Amino acid sequence: MKRLLFLLAFLPSGALAAPDPCASAPPLAEPWTSWTQSGSVMAGATLSSAPRIILGKPVTATLRPAPQVQFVVPPGRSVPKSHAGLFTLAVKDAARIGIALSAAAWVDAATGATALASAAHEHGPRCSGIRKIVWFDLPPGLHAIQVAGAINPSIRIMAADARANQPLPR
Repeated sequence: MKRLLFLLAFLPSGALAAPDPCASAPPLAEPWTSWTQSGSVMAGATLSSAPRIILGKPVTATLRPAPQVQFVVPPGRSVPKSHAGLFTLAVKDAARIGIALSAAAWVDAATGATALASAAHEHGPRCSGIRKIVWFDLPPGLHAIQVAGAINPSIRIMAADARANQPLPR
């Protein structure tokens, strides 16, 4: 037994580690296939300084200390000493739009000064890097997307149409 312990002491530390369950994760399905693409933005402190997010184009956003952000509508949740930011999203036709985040945070959508109710919530696919997805039924037009309650000053965000690249009904 002592000999076995002696030999185990000289094995590389990774030799006994469990295999990474995400090493062979399947590719993401629509509408999240572009989640791993890169881009970066500074989240807005006001709606007029908010960057536009484009459907299907993820970005890593640098958030601001929450007290610096002038929210369009009161955020659904606030966390002391957290980070937040504003974005805009234009939608041509009414659609169910998912807002994916890489970390825990609150996401709200608003049209003008009216908060929009979320239609559904879900976790991202396993091993994808998507922490949560909040779905909104958005009418055509320009919308404010606000992120609040993020612990870290950086978050990945992506908006996607639920119908993206889906076959047309016959």
